[in-house]
Amino acid sequence: MEFYPTLLTLHIIFAGGWLFSAIIDRPFKSYIAANNDNKSKEKLIGLYLVLTNKLGMAGAVGILLTGIIMVILNPGYGFFEFTSNHWLVSKQILTLVILLIIFVFIIPASKDLRKSINDNNGDPEANLKKIYKFNTIINILVGINFLFAITHRFFG
Repeated sequence: MEFYPTLLTLHIIFAGGWLFSAIIDRPFKSYIAANNDNKSKEKLIGLYLVLTNKLGMAGAVGILLTGIIMVILNPGYGFFEFTSNHWLVSKQILTLVILLIIFVFIIPASKDLRKSINDNNGDPEANLKKIYKFNTIINILVGINFLFAITHRFFG
């Protein structure tokens, strides 16, 4: 248990990265939409993918690893324990849904988008809209997860 405060701090830092990704998502989308030059728009889309993917992956992996270790170390917590700590079960389910969306929808759409931009064929806008839609869903779920984390002490 002596490492628990360090794990909690790391967990919060990774959550901050995920929240930062959610915060910059909307302005980035607006900036991409407002840009009319195809070359610079493609560069912005590439930057958007790199930034959201890096922050998203670092946040997801960091939260997942630190969360698993904290649940193992804390005897009051458990994995998908529905009899107590409903906030934690909700967070665990939301995290699984987020990871599922990332692996099933966002990663393949990102690969297709990069390929259509690099090969100058296909419709990058369709893949971009798909990524936007799923990133918005993930950002909402991350926000809900964050609210569970900061409010669980108030609702015992």
